[in-house]
Amino acid sequence: MAYFQRRMDGIERGGKIAADVFCILLLAVLAVGCLGILSGVAASVLVVLGVLTIDYYTADPDDHVAGVIR
Repeated sequence: MAYFQRRMDGIERGGKIAADVFCILLLAVLAVGCLGILSGVAASVLVVLGVLTIDYYTADPDDHVAGVIR
């Protein structure tokens, strides 16, 4: 699945990036506060990679064949 859908304009794309960066930083700060620096950063990276993997395999309306999952 593409990160940006075809029908998104520049403002929506910028907002999506800003929201994602804010969420990643918030997650990292909370993880570092609870687990320590090394463990917190590692946990944040693993969670972000997991979310990106799920996002990649989720179908969206822009896919030509809606029933096909990669």
